[in-house]
Amino acid sequence: MKTLVTLGCSWTFGIGVGYDETTMCNSQDIISIKQFPDNFTEQEYNFIKGADYPTYQDFVKNKKNKIFFKDFIWHELLTVSKFDDILTNYKDIKRDKVLADKHSFRGIISKSLGFKNDNFAVGGSSNDEQFSIMSKVFGDPQKRKQFIESNPIVLWGITSTARIFRNNESIMLSANNSDVGSKNEEVLYNGLYTKLYYDHEQEVANLSNQIELWNIIFDHYDVPVIWFDTFNTHKYPRLLRNFLQGGDLLTQMLNVNKSKVARIIGKYYHYSDFAHYSDWFSDDPRVDEGIKVKLLNPISMHPTKKGHKVLSEILLPCVKELNKKHYN
Repeated sequence: MKTLVTLGCSWTFGIGVGYDETTMCNSQDIISIKQFPDNFTEQEYNFIKGADYPTYQDFVKNKKNKIFFKDFIWHELLTVSKFDDILTNYKDIKRDKVLADKHSFRGIISKSLGFKNDNFAVGGSSNDEQFSIMSKVFGDPQKRKQFIESNPIVLWGITSTARIFRNNESIMLSANNSDVGSKNEEVLYNGLYTKLYYDHEQEVANLSNQIELWNIIFDHYDVPVIWFDTFNTHKYPRLLRNFLQGGDLLTQMLNVNKSKVARIIGKYYHYSDFAHYSDWFSDDPRVDEGIKVKLLNPISMHPTKKGHKVLSEILLPCVKELNKKHYN
Protein backbone atom coordinates (compact mmCIF):
# COMPACT_ATOMS: atom_id res chain seq x y z
CA MET A 1 0.00 0.00 0.00
CA LYS A 2 1.13 3.55 -0.75
CA THR A 3 1.05 6.35 1.78
CA LEU A 4 -0.01 9.95 1.40
CA VAL A 5 2.18 11.84 3.86
CA THR A 6 0.69 15.23 4.68
CA LEU A 7 2.29 18.20 6.40
CA GLY A 8 1.01 21.71 7.03
CA CYS A 9 -1.27 23.67 9.31
CA SER A 10 -4.96 23.66 10.20
CA TRP A 11 -6.12 23.63 6.58
CA THR A 12 -4.27 20.37 5.92
CA PHE A 13 -5.30 18.83 9.24
CA GLY A 14 -8.93 19.72 8.61
CA ILE A 15 -9.68 22.03 11.54
CA GLY A 16 -13.38 22.93 11.52
CA VAL A 17 -14.35 20.54 8.73
CA GLY A 18 -17.15 19.26 10.97
CA TYR A 19 -18.83 22.68 10.88
CA ASP A 20 -22.55 22.34 10.11
CA GLU A 21 -24.48 25.51 9.39
CA THR A 22 -27.82 23.85 10.13
CA THR A 23 -26.91 22.93 13.70
CA MET A 24 -24.47 25.70 14.63
CA CYS A 25 -24.83 29.08 13.01
CA ASN A 26 -24.56 30.80 9.69
CA SER A 27 -22.62 33.85 8.63
CA GLN A 28 -25.54 36.16 9.39
CA ASP A 29 -25.60 34.93 12.99
CA ILE A 30 -21.90 35.70 13.37
CA ILE A 31 -22.30 39.16 11.86
CA SER A 32 -25.15 39.89 14.21
CA ILE A 33 -23.35 38.61 17.27
CA LYS A 34 -20.18 40.50 16.40
CA GLN A 35 -21.94 43.78 15.70
CA PHE A 36 -20.67 45.33 18.94
CA PRO A 37 -18.01 44.42 21.52
CA ASP A 38 -19.03 42.65 24.70
CA ASN A 39 -19.65 44.37 28.03
CA PHE A 40 -16.15 43.78 29.35
CA THR A 41 -15.39 44.50 32.96
CA GLU A 42 -12.58 46.99 33.56
CA GLN A 43 -10.30 44.13 34.61
CA GLU A 44 -11.06 42.17 31.43
CA TYR A 45 -10.58 45.24 29.26
CA ASN A 46 -7.27 46.21 30.84
CA PHE A 47 -6.03 42.65 30.36
CA ILE A 48 -6.63 42.60 26.59
CA LYS A 49 -5.98 46.22 25.64
CA GLY A 50 -2.85 47.40 23.86
CA ALA A 51 -1.02 50.71 23.97
CA ASP A 52 -3.26 52.29 21.31
CA TYR A 53 -6.53 51.38 23.03
CA PRO A 54 -8.74 54.10 24.59
CA THR A 55 -9.31 54.17 28.33
CA TYR A 56 -11.90 51.84 29.80
CA GLN A 57 -14.20 54.78 30.48
CA ASP A 58 -14.04 55.87 26.84
CA PHE A 59 -14.61 52.28 25.74
CA VAL A 60 -17.81 52.07 27.80
CA LYS A 61 -19.10 55.37 26.42
CA ASN A 62 -18.34 54.52 22.79
CA LYS A 63 -18.62 50.72 22.51
CA LYS A 64 -21.48 51.07 20.00
CA ASN A 65 -19.72 53.81 18.04
CA LYS A 66 -17.41 52.09 15.59
CA ILE A 67 -15.92 55.31 14.19
CA PHE A 68 -14.52 56.23 17.61
CA PHE A 69 -12.06 53.32 17.45
CA LYS A 70 -9.14 52.63 15.14
CA ASP A 71 -10.14 49.93 12.68
CA PHE A 72 -7.81 47.23 14.03
CA ILE A 73 -8.87 47.91 17.63
CA TRP A 74 -12.55 47.59 16.75
CA HIS A 75 -11.77 44.35 14.93
CA GLU A 76 -9.86 42.96 17.90
CA LEU A 77 -12.64 43.87 20.32
CA LEU A 78 -15.09 41.94 18.18
CA THR A 79 -12.68 39.01 17.83
CA VAL A 80 -12.46 38.49 21.59
CA SER A 81 -16.21 38.84 22.05
CA LYS A 82 -17.66 36.17 24.29
CA PHE A 83 -20.23 34.56 22.00
CA ASP A 84 -19.72 31.25 23.81
CA ASP A 85 -23.21 29.90 23.18
CA ILE A 86 -22.60 29.94 19.43
CA LEU A 87 -19.09 28.53 19.73
CA THR A 88 -19.81 25.66 22.11
CA ASN A 89 -20.72 23.10 19.45
CA TYR A 90 -17.99 24.27 17.11
CA LYS A 91 -15.29 24.02 19.77
CA ASP A 92 -16.40 20.45 20.44
CA ILE A 93 -15.79 19.37 16.84
CA LYS A 94 -13.18 21.74 15.46
CA ARG A 95 -10.23 19.40 16.21
CA ASP A 96 -12.15 16.14 15.82
CA LYS A 97 -9.59 13.80 14.26
CA VAL A 98 -12.16 11.29 13.00
CA LEU A 99 -14.08 14.00 11.12
CA ALA A 100 -10.84 15.54 9.81
CA ASP A 101 -9.45 12.21 8.63
CA LYS A 102 -12.66 11.54 6.70
CA HIS A 103 -13.73 14.92 5.29
CA SER A 104 -10.45 16.85 4.83
CA PHE A 105 -8.89 17.03 1.37
CA ARG A 106 -6.14 14.66 2.54
CA GLY A 107 -8.78 12.15 3.64
CA ILE A 108 -10.72 12.47 0.40
CA ILE A 109 -7.60 12.05 -1.74
CA SER A 110 -6.36 9.06 0.29
CA LYS A 111 -9.70 7.29 0.04
CA SER A 112 -9.98 8.00 -3.68
CA LEU A 113 -6.57 6.42 -4.39
CA GLY A 114 -6.72 3.67 -1.77
CA PHE A 115 -3.77 5.17 0.12
CA LYS A 116 -2.98 5.17 3.79
CA ASN A 117 -2.68 8.71 5.18
CA ASP A 118 0.11 9.56 7.62
CA ASN A 119 -0.70 13.09 8.71
CA PHE A 120 1.77 15.37 10.48
CA ALA A 121 -0.18 18.60 9.94
CA VAL A 122 -1.21 20.42 13.13
CA GLY A 123 -3.67 23.23 13.71
CA GLY A 124 -1.77 26.48 14.28
CA SER A 125 1.51 24.96 13.15
CA SER A 126 4.39 27.09 11.93
CA ASN A 127 6.50 26.14 8.95
CA ASP A 128 9.47 25.57 11.25
CA GLU A 129 7.45 23.09 13.30
CA GLN A 130 6.72 21.04 10.19
CA PHE A 131 10.38 21.10 9.14
CA SER A 132 11.27 19.98 12.66
CA ILE A 133 8.81 17.09 12.51
CA MET A 134 10.23 15.77 9.24
CA SER A 135 13.80 16.27 10.50
CA LYS A 136 13.03 13.94 13.40
CA VAL A 137 11.77 11.33 10.95
CA PHE A 138 14.83 11.47 8.70
CA GLY A 139 17.26 11.93 11.57
CA ASP A 140 16.23 8.63 13.16
CA PRO A 141 17.50 5.63 11.10
CA GLN A 142 14.58 3.39 12.07
CA LYS A 143 11.91 6.03 11.42
CA ARG A 144 13.58 6.94 8.13
CA LYS A 145 13.60 3.30 7.02
CA GLN A 146 9.91 2.91 7.89
CA PHE A 147 9.09 6.13 6.06
CA ILE A 148 10.87 5.08 2.86
CA GLU A 149 9.34 1.59 2.95
CA SER A 150 5.81 3.02 3.21
CA ASN A 151 5.92 4.06 -0.48
CA PRO A 152 5.22 7.71 0.37
CA ILE A 153 3.94 10.61 -1.66
CA VAL A 154 4.44 13.83 0.31
CA LEU A 155 1.90 16.66 0.20
CA TRP A 156 3.40 19.60 2.07
CA GLY A 157 1.50 22.83 2.75
CA ILE A 158 3.34 26.08 3.48
CA THR A 159 1.52 28.24 6.02
CA SER A 160 1.79 31.82 7.29
CA THR A 161 5.30 33.16 7.87
CA ALA A 162 3.97 35.07 10.93
CA ARG A 163 4.45 32.06 13.21
CA ILE A 164 7.58 31.04 15.09
CA PHE A 165 8.59 27.77 16.72
CA ARG A 166 9.91 28.01 20.29
CA ASN A 167 10.23 25.28 22.94
CA ASN A 168 8.43 22.76 20.73
CA GLU A 169 5.45 25.08 20.30
CA SER A 170 4.28 27.20 17.39
CA ILE A 171 3.46 30.79 18.32
CA MET A 172 1.32 33.22 16.35
CA LEU A 173 3.04 36.57 16.02
CA SER A 174 1.31 39.90 16.63
CA ALA A 175 -1.02 41.33 14.02
CA ASN A 176 -0.47 44.93 15.08
CA ASN A 177 1.89 47.21 17.00
CA SER A 178 -0.45 47.79 19.96
CA ASP A 179 0.64 44.49 21.54
CA VAL A 180 3.99 46.00 22.58
CA GLY A 181 2.08 47.80 25.35
CA SER A 182 0.13 44.81 26.59
CA LYS A 183 0.24 43.76 30.24
CA ASN A 184 -0.09 40.14 29.17
CA GLU A 185 3.45 38.70 29.02
CA GLU A 186 2.74 36.32 26.14
CA VAL A 187 1.06 39.02 24.05
CA LEU A 188 3.87 41.44 24.90
CA TYR A 189 6.52 38.92 23.83
CA ASN A 190 4.74 38.32 20.52
CA GLY A 191 4.41 42.05 19.92
CA LEU A 192 8.04 42.81 20.68
CA TYR A 193 9.31 39.87 18.62
CA THR A 194 7.21 41.00 15.68
CA LYS A 195 8.41 44.59 15.94
CA LEU A 196 12.09 43.82 16.49
CA TYR A 197 12.79 40.64 14.52
CA TYR A 198 10.03 39.67 12.10
CA ASP A 199 10.85 40.21 8.42
CA HIS A 200 8.40 38.60 5.99
CA GLU A 201 10.71 38.78 2.98
CA GLN A 202 13.53 37.15 4.93
CA GLU A 203 11.17 34.44 6.16
CA VAL A 204 10.13 33.73 2.55
CA ALA A 205 13.80 33.55 1.52
CA ASN A 206 14.44 31.09 4.37
CA LEU A 207 11.45 29.05 3.24
CA SER A 208 12.78 28.78 -0.30
CA ASN A 209 16.08 27.45 1.06
CA GLN A 210 14.35 24.90 3.28
CA ILE A 211 12.11 23.74 0.44
CA GLU A 212 15.10 23.22 -1.86
CA LEU A 213 16.99 21.41 0.92
CA TRP A 214 14.08 18.99 1.39
CA ASN A 215 13.71 18.59 -2.37
CA ILE A 216 17.34 17.40 -2.43
CA ILE A 217 16.72 15.00 0.48
CA PHE A 218 13.57 13.61 -1.12
CA ASP A 219 15.40 13.27 -4.47
CA HIS A 220 18.12 11.24 -2.77
CA TYR A 221 15.58 8.79 -1.34
CA ASP A 222 13.36 8.88 -4.46
CA VAL A 223 10.40 10.30 -2.54
CA PRO A 224 7.90 12.29 -4.65
CA VAL A 225 6.69 15.57 -3.14
CA ILE A 226 4.23 18.36 -3.92
CA TRP A 227 4.58 21.70 -2.17
CA PHE A 228 1.81 24.29 -2.03
CA ASP A 229 1.06 27.66 -0.46
CA THR A 230 -1.97 27.22 1.76
CA PHE A 231 -3.79 30.55 2.06
CA ASN A 232 -1.13 33.12 1.10
CA THR A 233 0.90 33.19 -2.10
CA HIS A 234 4.52 33.96 -1.27
CA LYS A 235 6.89 35.75 -3.64
CA TYR A 236 9.78 33.30 -3.51
CA PRO A 237 13.15 34.63 -4.72
CA ARG A 238 13.46 31.81 -7.28
CA LEU A 239 11.31 29.24 -9.02
CA LEU A 240 10.91 26.24 -6.73
CA ARG A 241 10.83 22.66 -7.92
CA ASN A 242 7.81 20.44 -7.21
CA PHE A 243 5.70 23.47 -6.26
CA LEU A 244 2.01 23.74 -7.13
CA GLN A 245 1.51 26.56 -9.63
CA GLY A 246 -1.46 28.92 -9.85
CA GLY A 247 -1.28 30.52 -6.42
CA ASP A 248 -2.30 29.45 -2.92
CA LEU A 249 -5.16 27.06 -2.23
CA LEU A 250 -7.52 29.77 -0.96
CA THR A 251 -7.19 31.68 -4.23
CA GLN A 252 -7.44 28.54 -6.37
CA MET A 253 -10.50 27.40 -4.44
CA LEU A 254 -12.29 30.63 -5.33
CA ASN A 255 -11.15 30.33 -8.95
CA VAL A 256 -12.63 26.83 -9.22
CA ASN A 257 -15.87 28.18 -7.76
CA LYS A 258 -15.78 31.04 -10.32
CA SER A 259 -16.46 33.60 -7.60
CA LYS A 260 -16.83 37.30 -8.32
CA VAL A 261 -13.86 38.17 -6.09
CA ALA A 262 -11.66 35.67 -7.91
CA ARG A 263 -12.54 37.28 -11.25
CA ILE A 264 -11.74 40.76 -9.90
CA ILE A 265 -8.44 39.59 -8.41
CA GLY A 266 -7.52 37.85 -11.64
CA LYS A 267 -8.24 40.99 -13.67
CA TYR A 268 -6.78 43.75 -11.51
CA TYR A 269 -4.44 42.13 -8.98
CA HIS A 270 -1.96 39.33 -8.44
CA TYR A 271 -2.93 36.76 -5.81
CA SER A 272 0.24 37.56 -3.87
CA ASP A 273 -1.19 41.04 -3.19
CA PHE A 274 -3.44 39.57 -0.49
CA ALA A 275 -2.63 38.00 2.86
CA HIS A 276 -4.72 36.13 5.42
CA TYR A 277 -3.47 36.10 9.02
CA SER A 278 -5.53 33.01 9.94
CA ASP A 279 -6.43 33.90 13.50
CA TRP A 280 -10.22 33.54 13.49
CA PHE A 281 -11.12 36.89 11.95
CA SER A 282 -11.80 38.06 8.43
CA ASP A 283 -8.94 40.22 7.18
CA ASP A 284 -9.00 39.55 3.46
CA PRO A 285 -11.66 39.96 0.71
CA ARG A 286 -10.97 36.38 -0.36
CA VAL A 287 -12.02 35.17 3.09
CA ASP A 288 -15.24 37.19 2.98
CA GLU A 289 -16.01 35.69 -0.41
CA GLY A 290 -15.15 32.18 0.78
CA ILE A 291 -17.66 32.52 3.62
CA LYS A 292 -20.30 33.91 1.28
CA VAL A 293 -20.07 30.94 -1.09
CA LYS A 294 -19.83 28.49 1.86
CA LEU A 295 -16.30 27.30 1.12
CA LEU A 296 -15.14 28.68 4.50
CA ASN A 297 -17.01 28.62 7.79
CA PRO A 298 -17.88 31.99 9.39
CA ILE A 299 -16.49 31.14 12.82
CA SER A 300 -12.81 30.35 12.30
CA MET A 301 -12.66 30.89 8.53
CA HIS A 302 -11.45 27.34 7.85
CA PRO A 303 -12.62 25.27 4.86
CA THR A 304 -16.00 23.57 5.14
CA LYS A 305 -16.74 20.10 3.78
CA LYS A 306 -17.61 21.80 0.49
CA GLY A 307 -14.31 23.68 0.62
CA HIS A 308 -12.28 20.53 1.26
CA LYS A 309 -13.99 18.79 -1.65
CA VAL A 310 -12.89 21.63 -3.94
CA LEU A 311 -9.35 21.46 -2.50
CA SER A 312 -9.22 17.73 -3.14
CA GLU A 313 -10.22 18.35 -6.76
CA ILE A 314 -7.32 20.79 -7.10
CA LEU A 315 -4.70 18.49 -5.57
CA LEU A 316 -5.86 15.01 -6.64
CA PRO A 317 -4.60 15.25 -10.27
CA CYS A 318 -1.14 16.22 -8.98
CA VAL A 319 -1.03 13.26 -6.62
CA LYS A 320 -2.26 10.92 -9.36
CA GLU A 321 0.47 12.12 -11.69
CA LEU A 322 3.21 11.57 -9.10
CA ASN A 323 1.82 8.13 -8.28
CA LYS A 324 1.87 7.15 -11.94
CA LYS A 325 5.36 8.52 -12.46
CA HIS A 326 6.99 6.93 -9.40
CA TYR A 327 5.09 3.74 -8.62
CA ASN A 328 3.41 2.48 -11.79
